[in-house]
Amino acid sequence: MRNAIVAIFDELKNQAMSFDQLKPEIKIIVLQNLKNRSPKKIHLQINQISTDIITATFEREELFSGNVDARLIKEIAEKYGFSYQTDFSKTKNGQNLVVVKRNRNDLAHGVKSFEEVGRDKTIDELLEIKDEVIEYLRQILENIKTYLDNQEYLDITTNNP
Repeated sequence: MRNAIVAIFDELKNQAMSFDQLKPEIKIIVLQNLKNRSPKKIHLQINQISTDIITATFEREELFSGNVDARLIKEIAEKYGFSYQTDFSKTKNGQNLVVVKRNRNDLAHGVKSFEEVGRDKTIDELLEIKDEVIEYLRQILENIKTYLDNQEYLDITTNNP
């Protein structure tokens, strides 16, 4: 997910998008990023404020702290304006992502052993969860690709060059 959001900012940079061209949701993200930056740190990166402000204020490392789940992906999708809709029959809308996240955290922090985590699931159930999670993330990434391909980050109410 971090790389997907980086791809959005890379696209804005590569297309030399102006702040004025962006949809309101993206403008808010850029302004929040600006608020979190030291002027002493970024002023040398900004020559043309309408385009440089977008990338000069972006910090990849601040995107996510820890693991993501479907709820957070939905929040990010709403914030940026890309779709979080997936084919429920194949993805269960990412509901198993929270199970993977919780179990991964329990294993990493020594709260549970592999035996405890895997005790209640058959191999087939584990494979089904894996397939659903991978398909969910694949469909989210496809949604982001569509968002970028269709330049859905632009404000359609303004005259964009």
